[in-house]
Amino acid sequence: MRTVGLGCLLTGLLLLHSGCTTSTAIQGNVEYYGNPHITEQLELDTVWAANRANFDLHTKGDLQFVAYYDKDRMMTVASRELGSDKWTKTTLSSKLHWDSHNYVVMGIDEKGFIHVSGNMHVNPLVYYRSAKPLDISNMLELHAMTGEQEDRVTYPKFYNDNDGKLLFNYRAGSCGDGNILVKQFDTETMRWFDYMDRPLFLGVEDDNDRAAYHTYARDAAGDFHFLWMWRWTPDVETCHQLCYAKTSDLRSWTNAFGEPVQLPHRPDVDALIVDDSPSKGGLHNSRKEMILDSKSQPIVGYVKYDQKGYTQLYLARPVNDSWLIKKVSDWDIRWEFIGGGDQMAREAQFDFEGFSDEGYLVITWKTTKDAGTYVVDTDTLEPVALPVKMKQKEPDSLEDKLTDNAELIVHIRPDRGQSLDPQTHYVLKWETQIGSHGKHAPEVIPTEPTSKLYVVKIEEDK
Repeated sequence: MRTVGLGCLLTGLLLLHSGCTTSTAIQGNVEYYGNPHITEQLELDTVWAANRANFDLHTKGDLQFVAYYDKDRMMTVASRELGSDKWTKTTLSSKLHWDSHNYVVMGIDEKGFIHVSGNMHVNPLVYYRSAKPLDISNMLELHAMTGEQEDRVTYPKFYNDNDGKLLFNYRAGSCGDGNILVKQFDTETMRWFDYMDRPLFLGVEDDNDRAAYHTYARDAAGDFHFLWMWRWTPDVETCHQLCYAKTSDLRSWTNAFGEPVQLPHRPDVDALIVDDSPSKGGLHNSRKEMILDSKSQPIVGYVKYDQKGYTQLYLARPVNDSWLIKKVSDWDIRWEFIGGGDQMAREAQFDFEGFSDEGYLVITWKTTKDAGTYVVDTDTLEPVALPVKMKQKEPDSLEDKLTDNAELIVHIRPDRGQSLDPQTHYVLKWETQIGSHGKHAPEVIPTEPTSKLYVVKIEEDK
């Protein structure tokens, strides 16, 4: 059992000074219980670690699939039967250069065919599909779905609709003028088709080019809750206008108050705006998070500048016919977006850990000055000082270093599939240096450092 109480939390290398000046906002007092423990740490491969690019893990039934880049930066797919330490591996033809945008993703359709994409940052589509269901020994090199708007691809995502059909969305275009498109795979014809006759997000218009940076959550009914902000240019400081909408099928949409809204989603639609923060107002497209409460209502977290120009954590939720917005933090920092996403300081990080047994939202946070925990009343969005209890999700040892290389940090990726045992889950674990943009790549890409890649099995007490 661990307890996070008032005062400072240690944040290792993220703290840039020996002291810790705690935010004057009310700090949470959380007692964690339960005993999640690692019961297996299975080595999968050795991987390149000089620049982080995310991998993908899917558990399906008694099989497990991983898509990753190996020590030679080659895109690779691996599979095993649960309980076995023997992996089947297939090396694909795509080689990572130097860009954290070029992560690799995997999808599994309703018949079990394995789909893999990635290694793209405004590049032609990279796409492979297994020749047989649940068998990665022969991956077909296709590099096309419909063949339309697939020459400038970034941010691929696979996910399944409520009927299990496989969807694929991505940005067509660049970070200042991109549309988000959705395609669906038909297992009868073994072909992709445009899921809609219009973009999901329209960012390319005459004299008004922008791009939407989105994330989503799904509720118990399978409905999608989308959260996004718009960005004018490749500069992070031009992020603006945080928005939300809900859908069951990606075709019919409502805003947070049940009012129908039409596709494509465009900027400046009042019915969708959560916070109309302007460009250079402190929004950051990678510092937004959403969690759904017990009634499947969204609570949104994000950072922006306050009236004094400091970076702060804000929360928002729909109440009646408008968004309730509260500033939660009282930080004395200003996150300057200088040098591009991989060059600027790593500031103002927060994580929605979940809901306590008493129904409060627990948020952990850290800046380069200090760190702490907020316990938030979900109705008022105000921090409270009440002691609360919360079931611990991961063992503390999960964050233990794998090597003594001080330049490498532990990286954890959750399973996007599901274990047959509700008391068991899996994660990927490896070490990497921090992420970087392709334009900052060295002239000669280094072959070192490398890291072991593990699949970690975590069990709860039964």
